[in-house]
Parts: sequence; C-alpha cells; structure tokens
Amino acid sequence: MALEAITLNVFSNVASADARDCLAAEAIRSYFACFDGERGARETKIRVFLDPKPFRANHAAWIDAIRQGTPGLEMEIVETRGLIDSFVKSVEMTTTPFAVQLEHDFVFLRDRIPHGLPEMVEEMRAHRFNYIRFNKRRNIRQGYDLFLEPVEGTKVPLCRINGRSNNPQIIDVAYYLSEVVPLLRRPDGDRIGLEGGLCRYMGGGQLYGPLGWPKTVQHLDGRDVRFRDRVARKLYFLRNRKKSA
Repeated sequence: MALEAITLNVFSNVASADARDCLAAEAIRSYFACFDGERGARETKIRVFLDPKPFRANHAAWIDAIRQGTPGLEMEIVETRGLIDSFVKSVEMTTTPFAVQLEHDFVFLRDRIPHGLPEMVEEMRAHRFNYIRFNKRRNIRQGYDLFLEPVEGTKVPLCRINGRSNNPQIIDVAYYLSEVVPLLRRPDGDRIGLEGGLCRYMGGGQLYGPLGWPKTVQHLDGRDVRFRDRVARKLYFLRNRKKSA
C-alpha cells in the first residue's frame, strides 16, 4: 500500500515581534519526522498560510524563519486574512485527494502514532470518512469530545466523535470543497468557524486511536497564554536538543 501524494497545509500568523518565536518550522519538521518513508506519501506538497497580523512589520522575518527552519523543503507561502480565510484557501488550492491540516503550534508525537498516512487514508476511502483528527489529550470524554465510541471494522483503530476542531487532522478535500467551503464562504462564515458552529452542520468525525489512547499531538501554544502548554513546549524542545546532541 502506497500513498502517491498528499498536501500539508500549515496555518500561522505573525504572532510575535521576535521571529525566534515562530513555531511553524517545528510543526513541519514534526510531520516529516512522524510520517517519513513508507509511513508518509511519495510526494508531500507543502503550503503555509500566513496571516501578517498582529505584527505586520515582522512578516518578512517570519517567512525567513519558516524557510530557514525547514532546509531542503520546497513550499509555497500564501498571505491570508485570518484562520477562516486561510482554511478556505487551503482547501481550494489543494490538488491532492487528501490533506493534512496543521496549525503552526502543534507537533506530532511519532511514538504514539504506529500507523502511517497510507493506512489512514485507505480507511478514509474504504469507509467514506472525511475527517480524522489527532488528539491533544487522551481519547476520553473531555473538552469538546462529549461523545466517543470505537469504530468497528477498521484496521486502524479509530473513535467516532460528536464534533470537530481545527486541531491536526486529515481531510477528504472533495468533501470539504463541496460541503464545508460554501458554509465558510457565507457572510457569517467567521461565526460558524471550524469547531462548534461547523459541527452543527457537519456533525462529528473520527479520532485516531482506540478509547483511552494517549495524546498523539502536543500543543506548544504559540500564543503563550497557557502555563501547562508553556511547560510542555519547554520540555519538548529540551528533549529534542538531547536527541540531536
């Protein structure tokens, strides 16, 4: 089983006056560290959707930080206006059947993800799933996951969930183009959003891993407002430095 091509869409804004705070390159590197070789696609097309707000003067420096942090990778960087505009453009510009949607301050935890993208995409094709999310917490009823139950009959363990969020996810591009983009293009698209409002129209989806499975992505909190995520970010970078030493 091989996956010919997939698109990696990364979403960021210029969140700081200091380009050293840019986390997008870290997110991209974590994707390739997790989904390398046969675990990934033969071709990964990378686009970064970058909103210059709120530090417009640092826009160019942010772009430089992303490119310098991902040497050897070709990517297109698209200027946008907010997350909804970024998400819509990402779907409209994607030419592969499936895409990984990744916010700039999330990283994949490879040791918690024993399956590769080809296996996950195969399940999406076979069962007509349009959304598989990677959880930032254990697979239990918590936060916006008010309902979880195991999905039967799949080779990759999944849970059915009641809602959606913009945490790292794999999407069926054709479905999102026909069903989700028209909603987000409406005058009230920003109010609908990518989470609670969208769930009212689209319902839930699937979550990677069985019930009780530990988190598969780490939130590094690019806004630096949560103490818990700030600690996690420092520990993540400390562990990575030790691995590369």
